[in-house]
Amino acid sequence: MLRILYLTDTHLRGTAPASRTDDFAAAVKAKLAEVVGLAESLNAAAVVHGGDLFDLPEPGVGQVGEYLEILSKLHVPLFVVPGNHDIYGHNPSTLPRTLLGLLARVGVVRILDREPAIIEGGGVRFRLTGQGFHSEMDRRGPAEDYAVPPAARDNCDYAVHIVHGMLLPRAEISSAPFLPAATAAEDVLTVTGADYTLAGHYHSPWEMHVGGRVAANPGALVRVTSEARELARRPQVMVIEACRDGIRHRYIPLSSARPGEEVLDAARLDADRAREEARAEFLASLEAFGGGPHGVDPEEVLRETMNRMGVGPEVEAEVWWRFQEARV
Repeated sequence: MLRILYLTDTHLRGTAPASRTDDFAAAVKAKLAEVVGLAESLNAAAVVHGGDLFDLPEPGVGQVGEYLEILSKLHVPLFVVPGNHDIYGHNPSTLPRTLLGLLARVGVVRILDREPAIIEGGGVRFRLTGQGFHSEMDRRGPAEDYAVPPAARDNCDYAVHIVHGMLLPRAEISSAPFLPAATAAEDVLTVTGADYTLAGHYHSPWEMHVGGRVAANPGALVRVTSEARELARRPQVMVIEACRDGIRHRYIPLSSARPGEEVLDAARLDADRAREEARAEFLASLEAFGGGPHGVDPEEVLRETMNRMGVGPEVEAEVWWRFQEARV
């Protein structure tokens, strides 16, 4: 049997989010150490990360270095697709200037893209592909970023495609109408040849089955906000297991993850909810006048402004650092 361990959205950072009341660094270290231990005890062939490994393209190397020291103990390849927090301004071409890009150059991680990575073991041949975040993610047809050919095309038994995008069940999209952009999992599963389509970006877990294919997101490994669903959620990883007779998956809740009420500031809950309701009301009023919600996405506005001004890489780096710090 061949196993891969999947996790996403670790948002490794040098400072604790304002919503956390515990020793955040110690909590993250415990989770990463548990992931390393699980990879060994499960005899996983690879660990795959769905993006936003870091919370900033160039996070502080002090605390983050301690996290990377733990991940360096993995004895199997660590594959990563770049998330929106891993790059500057939703621009994949900035990856070489980021910490994730540096780690890829020195061989600590392997960047997943459309060029297949083949993993073999237990008489099974796996094809892994990936799609990192970019400015047009979820704003074009689902086939362009989410669809891949069937595994058999590369003489493989199973195909797994990992995307850092706002992939969600249609019902979830309908319940959150002010998402900047989203793609329905049902639409992807009808056009892709992948046996599994794994997503990051959205921090809450979900799962969808269509025609024998699976799309899923186990949820973010790290909780950084005090939303009601984060208070109730327990971080977990996903294990995909395959043999010649079939493929399946299961989830493993992290034993090191303490209950949300013990680590998140519940007092911020009402304030966070009020802010989100006010934002939704504001966007609704703009949409009524034909503005639509997309045009006021702050990250998009900032990115477009810098593009028009033609700022250099040093200024761009400083702007995104300040923007991300202001969000927490």
